[in-house]
Amino acid sequence: MPPKDYYEILGVRKDASDEELKKAYRRLARQYHPDLHPGDKEMEAKFKEINEAYHVLIDPKKRADYDLTGRVTFEPGMGAPTGWPPGGFGPEGFGPMGGFEDIFSEIFGARGRRPVRRGADIEYVLDLDFLHAVKGTDVKITVTRRTGAKETVTVKVPPGVRDGSRVRVAGKGHEGYEGGPHGDLYIMTRVRPHAYFRREGNDIYVNVPVTVQEALLGSEVKVPTIEGFTKIRIPPGTQGGQRLRIKGKGVSFTRGAGRGDEYVVINIVVPGKVDARSRELIEEFARINPYEPRKGLW
Repeated sequence: MPPKDYYEILGVRKDASDEELKKAYRRLARQYHPDLHPGDKEMEAKFKEINEAYHVLIDPKKRADYDLTGRVTFEPGMGAPTGWPPGGFGPEGFGPMGGFEDIFSEIFGARGRRPVRRGADIEYVLDLDFLHAVKGTDVKITVTRRTGAKETVTVKVPPGVRDGSRVRVAGKGHEGYEGGPHGDLYIMTRVRPHAYFRREGNDIYVNVPVTVQEALLGSEVKVPTIEGFTKIRIPPGTQGGQRLRIKGKGVSFTRGAGRGDEYVVINIVVPGKVDARSRELIEEFARINPYEPRKGLW
């Protein structure tokens, strides 16, 4: 394994003064210190490398040996080359110049004190009824924080959330460290399917069965919307699969004003059985009104 370039690690020239070394170390410590990145192994490894480089270059004897050979010999009590200096964060691990406690205080605001840190966020999966998701609702949930404390939180679910939406509740996450602020609570919505409504974007679709007479002659029928029932006019000669729009009866936009539409999809339903007289009338109707629905399709 090639020797490490301690000057490159600290980002300084080979003739850098002790003050320049300290300045470079302070800058990098603020960026990579593990207490600022809890659980990040990559940041921890980088900080150890920075620590090692500073430990060597700030000590005149170690620096002279390193400049001469490109390597440095770590004797007992001098700290392992890839580990923390002896004594943890104490100045004795940094050679004659010391200075780590001052640097640590500068970064964290007090001698030996752990940094003030914001608490972690909490994610909570919330199962929602279809209509609650599209119309909005208030839901009470109980969250458990890192200290074991429980809190009942009222979550205001806005109209129009989708399956997989994230709703943020500020300041309701885990407690902070050393008096730091709480994290946030994120509600991950999981929307249950509806018995007959379906959603496409901000539009609502519903299949509505009609009789042959209603489709052929036209009719007024009652249809469901997300706000209750309403009546629509089916024009004469309406075909199966045809969509009739009810403007503004869809889902509210989550951003900006307005709503989608509802589309009524016509489903013509024929009787399963007819009596002899009805058959005669249907056959007579076919003779009087001949037409070929598949003509020109293939």
